[in-house]
Amino acid sequence: MNKVHLWLQGDIEGVNAEANDRKLLYEEWASYSVFYKYQPIGLIRKYFGEKVGLYFAWLGVYTQMLIPAAIVGVIVFLYGCATVDDNIP
Repeated sequence: MNKVHLWLQGDIEGVNAEANDRKLLYEEWASYSVFYKYQPIGLIRKYFGEKVGLYFAWLGVYTQMLIPAAIVGVIVFLYGCATVDDNIP
């Protein structure tokens, strides 16, 4: 492991450190293996503060609200591609 990876985990000297807030955020939020899970808003708020916690909470809600619109957009696009030859002016 390199020093940057150890720093992100909260373990500078290579010895296992206690679970601090930065290490918990790395394991629960900043790792690629947890991209499908919900954001730990409580940990984000505790570590970064109220404003940043509220920002990421809103970002999560906004992203969830865009999913149905994206699905409708893909369906309309595929319908348009399937019927492009039938629509002759």
